[in-house]
Amino acid sequence: MSQTPRSTAPALAFSGFHLLAGERAVLRAGAPVKLGARAFDVLVALIERRERIVTKDELFDLVWPGLIVEESNLQVQVSALRKVLGQGVIATIPGRGYQFVARVDDAATGTGSDRAVPNNLPQSRTQFIGRGKELAQCAQLLRDTQLLTLTGVGGCGKTRLAVQLALQQAEAFADGLHFVDLAPLQSSEGVSGALATVVGVHERVGTSLVERVAEHLAPRRALILFDNCEHVIDAVATLGEELLRCCPRIKILATSREGLGLAGEQLYSVRPLSLPATHELAAMDASEAVRLFVDRARLVVPDLVVDSRNAATIAEICRRLDGLALAIELAAARTSMLSFDEIRERLDKRFRLLSGGTRALPRQQTLQATMQWSHDLLSHAEQCLFRKLSVFAGGWTLKAAAEIANLDDEYEMLHLLTRLHDKSLVQVDRGVEATPRYGMLETVRQYALDQLGESGDSEVIRMRHLMHFSDLADEAGRSLSGPEESAWVARLRPEQENLLSAHIWARDTPQGVEPALRMVDGLKLYWMSTGQAAIGYRLARAALERVESRDFPLLRCRSLTAASACAFQLGRYEESALLAQESLELARAAQDRALVLHALRRQASALQAQGKLDRAAQLFEEALALAQETDSREGMSAVYIGLGEVRRALGDLTQAAACYEQSIALERRANPSLGLAAGLRNLTCTLVSMGHLERARHTALECTRITIAIGAKSRYACVLECVVGLAEALGDSARAARLYGGAEMDRQRMQMPREPVDEAFIAPLMTQARSALGELQYANSFGSGRCVPFDDLFTEAMHWLERAAH
Repeated sequence: MSQTPRSTAPALAFSGFHLLAGERAVLRAGAPVKLGARAFDVLVALIERRERIVTKDELFDLVWPGLIVEESNLQVQVSALRKVLGQGVIATIPGRGYQFVARVDDAATGTGSDRAVPNNLPQSRTQFIGRGKELAQCAQLLRDTQLLTLTGVGGCGKTRLAVQLALQQAEAFADGLHFVDLAPLQSSEGVSGALATVVGVHERVGTSLVERVAEHLAPRRALILFDNCEHVIDAVATLGEELLRCCPRIKILATSREGLGLAGEQLYSVRPLSLPATHELAAMDASEAVRLFVDRARLVVPDLVVDSRNAATIAEICRRLDGLALAIELAAARTSMLSFDEIRERLDKRFRLLSGGTRALPRQQTLQATMQWSHDLLSHAEQCLFRKLSVFAGGWTLKAAAEIANLDDEYEMLHLLTRLHDKSLVQVDRGVEATPRYGMLETVRQYALDQLGESGDSEVIRMRHLMHFSDLADEAGRSLSGPEESAWVARLRPEQENLLSAHIWARDTPQGVEPALRMVDGLKLYWMSTGQAAIGYRLARAALERVESRDFPLLRCRSLTAASACAFQLGRYEESALLAQESLELARAAQDRALVLHALRRQASALQAQGKLDRAAQLFEEALALAQETDSREGMSAVYIGLGEVRRALGDLTQAAACYEQSIALERRANPSLGLAAGLRNLTCTLVSMGHLERARHTALECTRITIAIGAKSRYACVLECVVGLAEALGDSARAARLYGGAEMDRQRMQMPREPVDEAFIAPLMTQARSALGELQYANSFGSGRCVPFDDLFTEAMHWLERAAH
């Protein structure tokens, strides 16, 4: 039994229970409740410190003094308490600990929870799931303010949270909890009458109904819960203003899709239920959305068990339904007739799937009706913008919204967007970026998309979306190959879903061919630098299949080159060469020397990787002559690197080094660039192979510094491998194996197989390292490198080079 000192506190009452600390007992309706000794000690510790959060470490010290105990033991005891006392009594504060959030009174005074508080709160027949953090936060807010409004999108669970909060705080309102359901009202005129009916007040000649209600409530300590205010919000605000002025002891708790707009109003945004971080069973159990789905599904399938066979499907259902409580409950009801997989497959038609199943109000019986309720409360201008914004996948910026909506006045756009946000239909994500992004829950977006389709404007709006993102791709294509690569990758990442959506629309419209080709060309380096060459390749082939041989010859040429580049990164060298050859034919026919140069380089690189070195050398020489004719510094630099790769593959290291040095000399005329880093990287490998290790150390250090400075993370693995080779050549086999492990991990993440000439460099050195270390130590060093964040490992390599240089 626990040795925790017993409390000398008097008997305490909370939520229908009595705690007799001295007797180590908890009573409900006078009968003892069965609790384990450790669970009881956790309960006492939390109640005695209920004014604050109690950390996990503090609870371990209090309940298991002097013992080393696994964290799961504490979770087991808290779970046991919640099963007995209810889910809303103990709140989990993520990353901090736990807090007891129910009101506690001295049982001897007769003012505690043994005295029933009059109320007309709706009685729920289902378990309240999760929301511990929200209940704790709202309880504190309700103590500190006279008006608390819970806002959120329809179906997120505002009403259920408000009722649970009222129940938990009942002891603070001795004169009653008054639930006023405004959803059935057809007009604002009925608001004061609805409240009067609930509190039992009737009209009197010479006195308005509002005055009668205020007079009745003025001396009372009561909570008024106005539910579903959004469609009569002005009337609720007017009534609320009068009540707060005349009745200083009452508090108002409201649920609405937007705030009431009164002075002193405290808003609390009710977020969707938490989603599982992974498909692991522990993560599933921690997810409120999953727990709700499983609890409701067991009402129709009592023997439901969550295991490794169905966890991923349940998690995906909850994620695709955005953690919206209503949607999850409706989906769970479908388990009576459909398997989890069948429900998931039908979520693209969620508004037809998630209907019926309850005898609730009509607007709560279907997901469609809930969304329609919100939509009908919008002004005409707000409805128009709402449906236009649905074309964005993954969010948007203010500028993009103004362009798609065809609004020249950005301030008008900001005003309308703010109104949609205030009505819980648009979310704002400020993140760490200077420019905030806006978005919709996917369920809300799907409804808005349906509205867009019915409006007849879908094709026009989608075309604007496509043109906006093809223009963005054009702009990106001019900057991704330079020192702004990192900044542009960061800018494009949040737009990736929009870029993919634009490609899909381009395939569905005859006007989409030209912008799709522009996107293929402009984004090729983005896909390659983020390890998504497979996506870039697939999009390029899809766009090229739609274009006739005589149409857009220059764009076709560039797109073929883009497809060739992506195929090369994926190790599809033969296909890369064929695509480059087709591009070269178009470039020659157009007599566009810049495109000819680019296609020659691409084809030569692919042939070199296939081992066709003589033909590769011929094409590189032709490309070099053309680059010199056109005075293309970038072209000459790239060709010298290509020629160096051919020489290195032939074993002519002296000539290879000379080619790399030519490239480096050209690149030094510009700012630090990817080209300079590439030349230094290849020269380092060559110097290591030649045994010139001190010079190799200096070139490797300069290469790593430049790569970090320009943020070229997509090149980290290639650069790291030259450091790997140097470390092994210097006899530091453990470091070489560790860095090699990280490089291999990053190549797998990037889907970027090593080119043959680089494999020929690194493979014998790693065989040498394995022999020097032995299998066990090599495996340990290699594995340790795979476990370190790759950015940290790359920085570690640079620091090693710096120390070695001194």
